[in-house]
Amino acid sequence: MGTFGKDAGAALVFLVLYTCMFCYMTFMYLTKRLKFNSRFTILYFHCLIRMASQACGVAFGILVWDNVNVFIAFLVLSAEGYFSLTIASYYFLKHFEILNFGQSRLGPKDMPEGKERSMRALMVTSMIPAFTPWRYWNHDLIAVIDSWLIPANIIIIAGGSLMAGANNSTDLTEAQIQNMLNTAKGLRTAGQAIFLVLTVVWILLQANTYARTSKAGLSTATNKLFTVVGALLLARGVFGLLQALISSLSYYTVSNYTGDGFTNRFIALEYCLTAVPEFVAAVLLNMSFWTTRSMTTDNGSHMSMAALKNKEDGPLRRDYDHGYSSSA
Repeated sequence: MGTFGKDAGAALVFLVLYTCMFCYMTFMYLTKRLKFNSRFTILYFHCLIRMASQACGVAFGILVWDNVNVFIAFLVLSAEGYFSLTIASYYFLKHFEILNFGQSRLGPKDMPEGKERSMRALMVTSMIPAFTPWRYWNHDLIAVIDSWLIPANIIIIAGGSLMAGANNSTDLTEAQIQNMLNTAKGLRTAGQAIFLVLTVVWILLQANTYARTSKAGLSTATNKLFTVVGALLLARGVFGLLQALISSLSYYTVSNYTGDGFTNRFIALEYCLTAVPEFVAAVLLNMSFWTTRSMTTDNGSHMSMAALKNKEDGPLRRDYDHGYSSSA
């Protein structure tokens, strides 16, 4: 029977933190400050995944290798958490650009519905935008991003599952196990490298948006929040790639374990460079609800900040932007 050790305690801390975030966002939905047809729903989904991931982390911290399925679930959910947060960051940036400039190269203001939405999903999963990015570069860049993120997410999960299976197999020869580990390392490295590249792309896009808004005199606190989010996602991406490349940083290295679970060094590195950046980035994206404001006319219609800056007549009132559309 396992014991509740320091690694389970670390996972529990973040389980509590994400539960608090979940309660906050649920309150925001119930009070209609947020709508499910918005960018915040992706962040809400990330929160749910991270709660499940940390719950598995607590269980794994207690059971260690007594139940390898818990460990695999922890790996899969952790990868899904990183995946959902990366996607969310793109949709938040897209909404901010539309709010300020009336349009965004990341995607259209209104997402397609019905059959058109199904066709778009099929297009993304077939990776057509990934191989023909020039067709989407100026009007639907998120389609290209999704086309790379989805397979990257899949191969990270496959690599993690393969590595966990190799480390706990009793039926394979040493050569077969080593071959599985090498394959798993290659898969995880490729997947993490794609995530890191797409994070850098997001940072460059955000820097461009920051420059454009500043030049137009529209710079806001949201810009500053996004800058910090970019730094946090970059730290998370770099460490994820290093974990795939350097065995001493990997979950699957024997030297990272003691009789009671992970070593103190590994716990500190893992949570400071993965869990902390993800959680703080999610908090900052949530905070953008309060820092991103829109202007509306007296009849309630929304206008871009750029348009409003040049508007000389007509009564206006300031209101919080709730990101009601699915493209937000």
